[in-house]
Amino acid sequence: MKNTIDLIKSFAGGITSVLLSIIGLLVVAQVVFGAGAPIDIISNLQQVVTGFVGEGASLAGIITLLLLVALFQKGNCCDSGKK
Repeated sequence: MKNTIDLIKSFAGGITSVLLSIIGLLVVAQVVFGAGAPIDIISNLQQVVTGFVGEGASLAGIITLLLLVALFQKGNCCDSGKK
């Protein structure tokens, strides 16, 4: 059972890592190509952040943002100790 849970954690961590890399690549592509980039990723990221801390944001949105940041930080610190 523990082996299965570890396998699922490893799989989810791998997918998260790939998706974060893709987001970074799309941001760089939009900076380089400007309006010619296939996806307006910077505007989408701004809308997400505005939803958390912009006009009409609530305490629940800020707490959710802090939890998401903590989850990403937890994943980064634990991976370096396994090497």
